[in-house]
Amino acid sequence: MWEKKTTKQLTDAERGYGPAHKKLRQQWENRFARGEDHACARCGQLVNPYEPWDLGHTDDRTGWTGPEHTACNRGAGARNATKAREKNKQTVWRDW
Repeated sequence: MWEKKTTKQLTDAERGYGPAHKKLRQQWENRFARGEDHACARCGQLVNPYEPWDLGHTDDRTGWTGPEHTACNRGAGARNATKAREKNKQTVWRDW
């Protein structure tokens, strides 16, 4: 019988969304509530505070970049994952 593989669920803090992230996101939400405009840290276009937005991390996840469009933020993660997979990809040669 096949065994179901389980993976450890990471906590918010382990994923980079701990108290410091939540506090900084609240500060950005307060700025938006005051009517301040802010550009997306990825694409430079204005972030609409009435639409979903993310508080972006640096690519090495050591800090935050500021508000980002959801698509910009999540697309960057997907692009980074693809780059990592391509870097580790091995070519298999077979002589038949």
